[in-house]
Amino acid sequence: EAHDEAARHRPPPPRARAGFGPLEDEPRERYDFQVHSKEQQLRVTSGGGLDEGSDDAARSVSLGEDIWHLLTVEMSLSRLLALEIFAEFLHIFLASLALVFVAACEGETIDGDVMTRKMLLSLTTVRIASDSIFGWQERTPSSHAEVCVLALLGWSHWLLLSVAGAVIVARALKPLQQVAFAPDCAWGADDVSFRLVLLRRSVILYDLQVRIQAFAGGRIFDLPLSNGSTGYARWTGVFPLTFKHSLDERSPLFGKSPDFVTNMAVTVTAIDSDGKPVFANAEYHNPRSWVARRPEFLGGFDDGLTYPRILRGKWGDQFRMFSSPGDQGGGEEEGAASKTAKTEQKITGPPLFFLNMDNFHVINQEEPEDESPA
Repeated sequence: EAHDEAARHRPPPPRARAGFGPLEDEPRERYDFQVHSKEQQLRVTSGGGLDEGSDDAARSVSLGEDIWHLLTVEMSLSRLLALEIFAEFLHIFLASLALVFVAACEGETIDGDVMTRKMLLSLTTVRIASDSIFGWQERTPSSHAEVCVLALLGWSHWLLLSVAGAVIVARALKPLQQVAFAPDCAWGADDVSFRLVLLRRSVILYDLQVRIQAFAGGRIFDLPLSNGSTGYARWTGVFPLTFKHSLDERSPLFGKSPDFVTNMAVTVTAIDSDGKPVFANAEYHNPRSWVARRPEFLGGFDDGLTYPRILRGKWGDQFRMFSSPGDQGGGEEEGAASKTAKTEQKITGPPLFFLNMDNFHVINQEEPEDESPA
Protein backbone atom coordinates (compact mmCIF):
# COMPACT_ATOMS: atom_id res chain seq x y z
CA GLU A 1 0.00 0.00 0.00
CA ALA A 2 2.86 2.37 0.81
CA HIS A 3 4.43 1.54 -2.56
CA ASP A 4 1.16 2.27 -4.37
CA GLU A 5 0.73 5.52 -2.46
CA ALA A 6 4.25 6.61 -3.40
CA ALA A 7 3.62 5.68 -7.03
CA ARG A 8 0.50 7.86 -7.13
CA HIS A 9 2.40 10.88 -5.83
CA ARG A 10 5.53 10.28 -7.88
CA PRO A 11 6.07 13.02 -10.44
CA PRO A 12 5.80 11.95 -14.06
CA PRO A 13 9.12 10.80 -15.56
CA PRO A 14 11.01 13.47 -17.47
CA ARG A 15 10.56 13.22 -21.20
CA ALA A 16 13.09 13.89 -23.87
CA ARG A 17 13.81 17.27 -25.24
CA ALA A 18 12.93 17.89 -28.85
CA GLY A 19 15.04 15.72 -31.14
CA PHE A 20 16.33 13.36 -28.43
CA GLY A 21 15.29 9.98 -27.11
CA PRO A 22 14.00 9.30 -23.59
CA LEU A 23 16.31 10.50 -20.84
CA GLU A 24 18.66 7.81 -19.63
CA ASP A 25 17.61 8.39 -16.02
CA GLU A 26 13.94 7.94 -16.84
CA PRO A 27 12.58 5.07 -14.69
CA ARG A 28 10.51 2.23 -16.07
CA GLU A 29 7.16 1.52 -14.53
CA ARG A 30 6.87 -2.04 -15.87
CA TYR A 31 8.90 -4.91 -17.28
CA ASP A 32 8.48 -3.99 -20.96
CA PHE A 33 9.34 -7.51 -22.18
CA GLN A 34 7.94 -6.65 -25.62
CA VAL A 35 10.87 -4.34 -26.39
CA HIS A 36 12.89 -7.48 -27.18
CA SER A 37 10.28 -9.22 -29.35
CA LYS A 38 11.19 -10.29 -32.86
CA GLU A 39 8.59 -7.98 -34.35
CA GLN A 40 9.98 -5.02 -32.42
CA GLN A 41 13.56 -5.74 -33.47
CA LEU A 42 12.59 -6.12 -37.11
CA ARG A 43 10.63 -2.87 -36.97
CA VAL A 44 13.62 -0.98 -35.60
CA THR A 45 16.43 -2.57 -37.62
CA SER A 46 14.93 -3.29 -41.04
CA GLY A 47 11.21 -2.58 -40.93
CA GLY A 48 11.65 0.61 -42.96
CA GLY A 49 13.77 -0.89 -45.72
CA LEU A 50 12.34 -1.14 -49.25
CA ASP A 51 13.75 -3.02 -52.21
CA GLU A 52 14.36 -1.13 -55.42
CA GLY A 53 14.53 -2.73 -58.85
CA SER A 54 13.02 -5.98 -60.06
CA ASP A 55 16.19 -8.02 -59.45
CA ASP A 56 16.71 -6.73 -55.90
CA ALA A 57 13.10 -7.42 -54.95
CA ALA A 58 13.16 -11.04 -56.21
CA ARG A 59 14.02 -12.88 -52.99
CA SER A 60 11.57 -15.71 -53.49
CA VAL A 61 12.79 -19.29 -53.88
CA SER A 62 9.31 -20.53 -54.75
CA LEU A 63 5.73 -19.39 -54.27
CA GLY A 64 4.93 -22.54 -52.29
CA GLU A 65 7.69 -21.90 -49.75
CA ASP A 66 6.63 -18.27 -49.41
CA ILE A 67 3.03 -19.32 -48.67
CA TRP A 68 4.16 -22.01 -46.24
CA HIS A 69 6.38 -19.51 -44.39
CA LEU A 70 3.49 -17.07 -44.21
CA LEU A 71 1.16 -19.70 -42.73
CA THR A 72 3.60 -21.25 -40.26
CA VAL A 73 5.68 -18.25 -39.18
CA GLU A 74 4.41 -14.79 -40.06
CA MET A 75 0.61 -15.09 -39.80
CA SER A 76 -0.85 -14.63 -36.33
CA LEU A 77 -2.86 -17.42 -34.77
CA SER A 78 -6.11 -15.43 -34.85
CA ARG A 79 -5.73 -14.71 -38.56
CA LEU A 80 -4.85 -18.33 -39.24
CA LEU A 81 -8.04 -19.55 -37.52
CA ALA A 82 -10.08 -16.94 -39.38
CA LEU A 83 -8.54 -18.13 -42.65
CA GLU A 84 -9.45 -21.75 -41.86
CA ILE A 85 -13.08 -20.82 -41.10
CA PHE A 86 -13.27 -18.75 -44.28
CA ALA A 87 -11.80 -21.63 -46.32
CA GLU A 88 -14.43 -24.03 -44.93
CA PHE A 89 -17.35 -21.79 -45.86
CA LEU A 90 -15.78 -21.03 -49.23
CA HIS A 91 -15.46 -24.76 -49.91
CA ILE A 92 -19.14 -25.32 -49.07
CA PHE A 93 -20.21 -22.42 -51.31
CA LEU A 94 -18.08 -23.54 -54.25
CA ALA A 95 -19.30 -27.12 -53.80
CA SER A 96 -22.93 -25.97 -54.01
CA LEU A 97 -22.17 -23.99 -57.19
CA ALA A 98 -20.51 -27.06 -58.73
CA LEU A 99 -23.57 -29.20 -57.91
CA VAL A 100 -25.94 -26.57 -59.33
CA PHE A 101 -23.84 -26.48 -62.50
CA VAL A 102 -24.07 -30.29 -62.82
CA ALA A 103 -27.84 -30.11 -62.31
CA ALA A 104 -28.13 -27.42 -65.01
CA CYS A 105 -26.11 -29.56 -67.42
CA GLU A 106 -28.46 -32.47 -66.77
CA GLY A 107 -31.46 -30.33 -67.73
CA GLU A 108 -32.93 -29.49 -64.33
CA THR A 109 -34.71 -26.19 -63.94
CA ILE A 110 -32.67 -24.04 -61.62
CA ASP A 111 -34.82 -22.39 -58.99
CA GLY A 112 -34.62 -21.58 -55.34
CA ASP A 113 -35.62 -25.08 -54.26
CA VAL A 114 -32.90 -26.73 -56.35
CA MET A 115 -30.25 -24.33 -55.08
CA THR A 116 -31.30 -25.02 -51.48
CA ARG A 117 -31.11 -28.77 -52.00
CA LYS A 118 -27.69 -28.52 -53.63
CA MET A 119 -26.46 -26.28 -50.83
CA LEU A 120 -27.57 -28.88 -48.29
CA LEU A 121 -26.04 -31.64 -50.35
CA SER A 122 -22.72 -29.79 -50.46
CA LEU A 123 -22.55 -30.09 -46.67
CA THR A 124 -21.91 -33.81 -47.13
CA THR A 125 -18.49 -32.91 -48.52
CA VAL A 126 -17.46 -31.55 -45.11
CA ARG A 127 -18.07 -34.78 -43.20
CA ILE A 128 -21.77 -34.28 -42.45
CA ALA A 129 -23.84 -37.44 -43.10
CA SER A 130 -26.63 -37.14 -45.66
CA ASP A 131 -29.19 -38.65 -43.29
CA SER A 132 -28.42 -35.86 -40.81
CA ILE A 133 -29.36 -33.36 -43.51
CA PHE A 134 -32.27 -34.98 -45.32
CA GLY A 135 -33.42 -37.49 -42.70
CA TRP A 136 -34.51 -41.08 -43.36
CA GLN A 137 -36.66 -40.42 -46.33
CA GLU A 138 -36.76 -41.51 -49.92
CA ARG A 139 -35.11 -39.11 -52.33
CA THR A 140 -33.91 -39.14 -55.89
CA PRO A 141 -30.44 -40.71 -56.03
CA SER A 142 -27.57 -38.63 -57.33
CA SER A 143 -26.57 -39.00 -60.93
CA HIS A 144 -23.21 -40.44 -61.92
CA ALA A 145 -21.84 -36.97 -62.66
CA GLU A 146 -23.07 -35.67 -59.29
CA VAL A 147 -21.49 -38.61 -57.47
CA CYS A 148 -18.17 -37.90 -59.20
CA VAL A 149 -18.36 -34.23 -58.24
CA LEU A 150 -19.20 -35.14 -54.63
CA ALA A 151 -16.23 -37.54 -54.51
CA LEU A 152 -13.93 -34.87 -55.92
CA LEU A 153 -15.22 -32.29 -53.46
CA GLY A 154 -14.83 -34.70 -50.55
CA TRP A 155 -11.23 -35.35 -51.55
CA SER A 156 -10.51 -31.61 -51.85
CA HIS A 157 -11.92 -31.08 -48.35
CA TRP A 158 -9.70 -33.87 -47.03
CA LEU A 159 -6.73 -32.12 -48.66
CA LEU A 160 -7.77 -28.83 -47.03
CA LEU A 161 -7.93 -30.49 -43.61
CA SER A 162 -4.56 -32.18 -44.17
CA VAL A 163 -2.88 -28.87 -44.98
CA ALA A 164 -4.55 -27.19 -42.01
CA GLY A 165 -3.42 -30.02 -39.74
CA ALA A 166 0.15 -29.79 -41.06
CA VAL A 167 0.18 -26.03 -40.40
CA ILE A 168 -1.04 -26.59 -36.85
CA VAL A 169 1.63 -29.23 -36.21
CA ALA A 170 4.35 -27.01 -37.69
CA ARG A 171 3.32 -24.11 -35.46
CA ALA A 172 3.06 -26.39 -32.42
CA LEU A 173 6.64 -27.56 -32.95
CA LYS A 174 7.99 -24.01 -32.90
CA PRO A 175 10.06 -23.32 -29.76
CA LEU A 176 8.13 -21.55 -27.04
CA GLN A 177 9.47 -18.38 -25.47
CA GLN A 178 10.93 -19.65 -22.23
CA VAL A 179 13.10 -16.70 -21.18
CA ALA A 180 12.90 -12.92 -21.15
CA PHE A 181 15.63 -10.32 -20.84
CA ALA A 182 15.40 -7.28 -18.62
CA PRO A 183 14.43 -4.22 -20.67
CA ASP A 184 17.72 -2.44 -19.85
CA CYS A 185 21.28 -3.54 -19.09
CA ALA A 186 23.70 -2.03 -16.56
CA TRP A 187 27.20 -0.65 -17.26
CA GLY A 188 28.98 -0.35 -13.92
CA ALA A 189 32.46 0.65 -12.91
CA ASP A 190 33.78 -2.92 -13.09
CA ASP A 191 31.48 -4.80 -15.44
CA VAL A 192 28.55 -4.79 -17.83
CA SER A 193 25.70 -6.98 -16.62
CA PHE A 194 22.55 -8.40 -18.15
CA ARG A 195 19.53 -9.99 -16.51
CA LEU A 196 17.51 -12.95 -17.71
CA VAL A 197 14.49 -14.68 -16.21
CA LEU A 198 12.79 -17.99 -17.00
CA LEU A 199 9.10 -17.44 -17.56
CA ARG A 200 8.01 -20.82 -16.15
CA ARG A 201 9.28 -22.28 -12.91
CA SER A 202 8.66 -25.83 -14.09
CA VAL A 203 11.30 -25.51 -16.83
CA ILE A 204 15.01 -26.30 -16.53
CA LEU A 205 17.48 -25.09 -19.14
CA TYR A 206 20.44 -27.28 -20.07
CA ASP A 207 23.67 -26.29 -21.82
CA LEU A 208 22.80 -22.60 -21.72
CA GLN A 209 25.21 -20.75 -24.04
CA VAL A 210 25.64 -16.97 -23.90
CA ARG A 211 27.22 -14.66 -26.47
CA ILE A 212 27.65 -10.92 -25.98
CA GLN A 213 28.81 -8.43 -28.59
CA ALA A 214 29.34 -4.69 -28.57
CA PHE A 215 29.07 -2.47 -31.64
CA ALA A 216 31.16 0.68 -31.94
CA GLY A 217 32.27 2.69 -34.95
CA GLY A 218 31.35 -0.05 -37.40
CA ARG A 219 33.35 -2.65 -35.46
CA ILE A 220 32.10 -5.68 -33.52
CA PHE A 221 33.71 -6.76 -30.24
CA ASP A 222 33.10 -10.15 -28.59
CA LEU A 223 32.62 -9.82 -24.84
CA PRO A 224 33.30 -13.02 -22.89
CA LEU A 225 31.60 -13.79 -19.60
CA SER A 226 33.48 -12.73 -16.50
CA ASN A 227 33.60 -16.31 -15.17
CA GLY A 228 35.69 -17.38 -18.15
CA SER A 229 33.11 -19.83 -19.50
CA THR A 230 30.75 -19.61 -22.44
CA GLY A 231 27.61 -20.51 -20.54
CA TYR A 232 26.04 -22.60 -17.81
CA ALA A 233 25.45 -26.35 -17.50
CA ARG A 234 21.90 -25.82 -16.28
CA TRP A 235 19.61 -23.18 -14.82
CA THR A 236 16.25 -23.49 -13.12
CA GLY A 237 13.27 -21.19 -13.34
CA VAL A 238 13.25 -20.14 -9.69
CA PHE A 239 15.74 -17.26 -9.81
CA PRO A 240 16.66 -14.70 -12.45
CA LEU A 241 20.13 -15.05 -13.95
CA THR A 242 22.55 -12.12 -14.04
CA PHE A 243 25.64 -12.64 -16.16
CA LYS A 244 28.47 -10.15 -16.45
CA HIS A 245 31.37 -9.10 -18.65
CA SER A 246 34.30 -7.78 -16.64
CA LEU A 247 35.83 -4.51 -17.82
CA ASP A 248 39.37 -5.62 -17.00
CA GLU A 249 42.57 -5.71 -19.06
CA ARG A 250 41.29 -8.66 -21.10
CA SER A 251 38.18 -6.79 -22.20
CA PRO A 252 38.12 -4.95 -25.55
CA LEU A 253 36.22 -2.21 -23.67
CA PHE A 254 38.91 -1.75 -21.02
CA GLY A 255 39.56 1.92 -20.34
CA LYS A 256 36.67 3.04 -22.54
CA SER A 257 33.58 4.91 -21.45
CA PRO A 258 30.04 3.78 -22.25
CA ASP A 259 29.90 6.50 -24.92
CA PHE A 260 32.33 4.40 -26.98
CA VAL A 261 29.60 1.83 -27.63
CA THR A 262 26.61 2.40 -29.88
CA ASN A 263 24.69 -0.71 -28.92
CA MET A 264 25.18 -4.17 -27.39
CA ALA A 265 23.56 -7.47 -28.31
CA VAL A 266 23.25 -10.66 -26.26
CA THR A 267 22.05 -14.04 -27.47
CA VAL A 268 21.13 -17.12 -25.42
CA THR A 269 20.63 -20.65 -26.73
CA ALA A 270 19.72 -23.68 -24.64
CA ILE A 271 17.73 -26.91 -24.47
CA ASP A 272 14.75 -27.03 -22.14
CA SER A 273 13.77 -29.96 -19.95
CA ASP A 274 11.49 -31.33 -22.71
CA GLY A 275 14.33 -31.42 -25.22
CA LYS A 276 13.10 -28.42 -27.21
CA PRO A 277 15.46 -25.65 -28.36
CA VAL A 278 15.35 -22.26 -26.64
CA PHE A 279 16.45 -19.05 -28.34
CA ALA A 280 16.45 -15.50 -27.00
CA ASN A 281 18.02 -12.25 -28.09
CA ALA A 282 18.15 -8.71 -26.77
CA GLU A 283 19.75 -5.53 -28.07
CA TYR A 284 20.50 -2.50 -25.92
CA HIS A 285 21.25 1.02 -27.16
CA ASN A 286 23.37 3.79 -25.73
CA PRO A 287 21.00 6.70 -24.90
CA ARG A 288 23.78 9.16 -25.71
CA SER A 289 24.56 7.74 -29.14
CA TRP A 290 23.48 9.48 -32.31
CA VAL A 291 21.32 6.49 -33.27
CA ALA A 292 19.15 6.67 -30.16
CA ARG A 293 18.53 10.38 -30.76
CA ARG A 294 17.29 9.96 -34.31
CA PRO A 295 13.53 10.36 -34.78
CA GLU A 296 13.63 7.51 -37.29
CA PHE A 297 14.90 5.17 -34.56
CA LEU A 298 12.38 6.40 -32.00
CA GLY A 299 9.58 5.93 -34.53
CA GLY A 300 10.10 2.18 -34.26
CA PHE A 301 8.84 2.32 -30.68
CA ASP A 302 5.45 3.82 -31.33
CA ASP A 303 3.60 1.78 -28.69
CA GLY A 304 4.67 3.94 -25.79
CA LEU A 305 7.65 1.71 -25.00
CA THR A 306 10.99 3.08 -23.92
CA TYR A 307 13.68 1.45 -26.04
CA PRO A 308 16.19 -0.97 -24.43
CA ARG A 309 19.00 1.14 -22.98
CA ILE A 310 22.56 0.77 -21.73
CA LEU A 311 22.27 2.44 -18.33
CA ARG A 312 25.16 3.44 -16.08
CA GLY A 313 24.83 1.98 -12.63
CA LYS A 314 24.15 -1.28 -10.79
CA TRP A 315 21.20 -3.61 -10.56
CA GLY A 316 18.76 -3.21 -7.70
CA ASP A 317 18.64 -6.02 -5.15
CA GLN A 318 16.03 -8.72 -5.70
CA PHE A 319 16.65 -11.21 -2.91
CA ARG A 320 16.17 -11.19 0.83
CA MET A 321 17.94 -13.55 3.20
CA PHE A 322 16.30 -16.94 3.38
CA SER A 323 15.31 -19.21 6.22
CA SER A 324 14.68 -22.93 6.37
CA PRO A 325 11.27 -24.18 7.53
CA GLY A 326 11.56 -24.58 11.30
CA ASP A 327 14.22 -21.91 11.85
CA GLN A 328 13.37 -19.85 14.87
CA GLY A 329 15.53 -16.88 13.91
CA GLY A 330 15.03 -16.74 10.18
CA GLY A 331 13.16 -13.46 10.21
CA GLU A 332 15.61 -11.45 12.27
CA GLU A 333 17.79 -8.64 10.99
CA GLU A 334 20.35 -9.84 8.44
CA GLY A 335 18.43 -13.08 8.10
CA ALA A 336 20.00 -15.26 10.83
CA ALA A 337 21.51 -17.72 8.37
CA SER A 338 20.04 -21.18 8.46
CA LYS A 339 23.33 -22.88 9.23
CA THR A 340 23.54 -21.06 12.57
CA ALA A 341 19.83 -21.00 13.46
CA LYS A 342 18.58 -23.55 15.96
CA THR A 343 15.88 -25.82 14.67
CA GLU A 344 13.38 -27.14 17.19
CA GLN A 345 11.16 -28.97 14.73
CA LYS A 346 11.74 -31.29 11.82
CA ILE A 347 12.55 -29.54 8.53
CA THR A 348 10.08 -30.70 5.89
CA GLY A 349 10.81 -28.41 2.97
CA PRO A 350 13.50 -26.57 1.05
CA PRO A 351 14.89 -23.17 2.10
CA LEU A 352 12.72 -20.18 1.32
CA PHE A 353 14.03 -17.30 -0.77
CA PHE A 354 12.18 -14.02 -1.03
CA LEU A 355 12.33 -12.77 -4.62
CA ASN A 356 11.06 -9.32 -5.55
CA MET A 357 10.31 -9.36 -9.29
CA ASP A 358 9.38 -5.68 -9.12
CA ASN A 359 13.15 -5.06 -9.05
CA PHE A 360 13.86 -7.24 -12.07
CA HIS A 361 14.14 -4.17 -14.30
CA VAL A 362 15.38 -1.65 -11.71
CA ILE A 363 18.87 -0.18 -12.09
CA ASN A 364 20.31 2.14 -9.46
CA GLN A 365 21.67 4.60 -11.97
CA GLU A 366 24.54 6.99 -11.78
CA GLU A 367 23.80 10.68 -12.05
CA PRO A 368 23.93 11.70 -15.73
CA GLU A 369 26.80 13.96 -16.63
CA ASP A 370 26.13 17.58 -17.53
CA GLU A 371 27.41 17.08 -21.05
CA SER A 372 24.93 14.32 -21.70
CA PRO A 373 23.13 15.20 -24.98
CA ALA A 374 19.89 13.95 -23.45
